Amino acid sequence: MFLTFDVEPDAPPYQSDSYRGVKEGIPWILDFLDSVGVKATFFITGVIAKRYPELVKEIVGRGHEVGSHGLDHSRLDKLPREEAVRNIRESLKILWRFCNVRSFRAPNLQLPSYLIPSLRGLGIIVDSSVAVYKKGHMKAPGWVEGILRIPATVTSSTIRLPGVLARRLTLPHSRQFHVLFYHPWEFVRVRRKPLYRPDIWMRTGDYARRMLEAIIQEALERGFKFEKLGDAPSLCG
Repeated sequence: MFLTFDVEPDAPPYQSDSYRGVKEGIPWILDFLDSVGVKATFFITGVIAKRYPELVKEIVGRGHEVGSHGLDHSRLDKLPREEAVRNIRESLKILWRFCNVRSFRAPNLQLPSYLIPSLRGLGIIVDSSVAVYKKGHMKAPGWVEGILRIPATVTSSTIRLPGVLARRLTLPHSRQFHVLFYHPWEFVRVRRKPLYRPDIWMRTGDYARRMLEAIIQEALERGFKFEKLGDAPSLCG
């Protein structure tokens, strides 16, 4: 089982100049994970890493994995091919200052297939830019051109559904590869505004924190073990 967080500005594009999720959400997440002995994978944009280097150092120092989430959260499928490759490369150059990077997740889970060889050439071995709940995406882990692609299992806003439903949809029924996927901004209170979709502000902050605590505790009680996504290839054989 894998616990992952996409580290980016708050609810882009709605609050792309706000970073409360990074400044307030991540410290809470790190303390909570320490309290339960769980390690996670944080997919961080290069811009965030450059802006908050001490926080990235703390994530690595506490034993978690850092993966790339692109340079600036631009959708890679909307960029010319060479610009998309440059975006990924520049993100890795920044993240390599902190640690070796083996995993990747594209913004908005949109990764054109022609970029997979570029990921491999840059040392990436695991990609989680697919989701079982998205039409046309992979429904199970599989090797593609030398990259192990592992789909996210449920959309992140599932954690903010009513309690029983959230746990039922989030927790797996077996010990197959299962990827939980959240954003740090979900764990701070997002103010409701007329132009915001409900899934941007609904039950953010304290409610999401309580649900994450409940889901992780139940998973541990049921015997699930949390791994770093970059270690997934060694778990396949």
